[in-house]
Amino acid sequence: MAATQASLSGALLTGSGRAMAAPSTELDPLEARRLHLVNAHTWDDLDVVYYTHGIYIDENIEQLNHLMRDRRANVATTMDNTLYDQLLCLQLAVGSSEPVHVLSGYRTPETNAKLRRRSPGVAKYSLHMEGRAADIYIPGVPVTQLQKAALDMQAGGVGLYSKSSFVHIDTGDVRHWGS
Repeated sequence: MAATQASLSGALLTGSGRAMAAPSTELDPLEARRLHLVNAHTWDDLDVVYYTHGIYIDENIEQLNHLMRDRRANVATTMDNTLYDQLLCLQLAVGSSEPVHVLSGYRTPETNAKLRRRSPGVAKYSLHMEGRAADIYIPGVPVTQLQKAALDMQAGGVGLYSKSSFVHIDTGDVRHWGS
């Protein structure tokens, strides 16, 4: 996981805590990482430092994991911390101070199967079930801009769902789909 974290590009936190968009920079492993997420269904709102001095803060990661829970089953899992780093890089890359709105984070296999019956766009072996994916949007940021920034990171899967106005990102192999 450390190698993935070091390779995430798109943003840099300066010593003053200000974010600078920089297409070829990396997250500094010694700088604090703050992420502001809103669950778009439960309206859970969390603005938290989840990483500092080279370590993830367990209590704050647990809070993020709770926000990313399967709301239908009210079940949380341990999410891939690299996903949180990707979300931060994405937010910084688009230069938005708005929180990232999460439509779907973790999904139980039962929830995924139910969604799959309703929509052919839901993968049978979705990385949502492994805590490695999120469907998101950022208010005021066009989804095509969000998709481009995610693609530029070259950090995992990126799906564009323009009709539903969200982007899927995950920590799997680099790939993309959607229009």
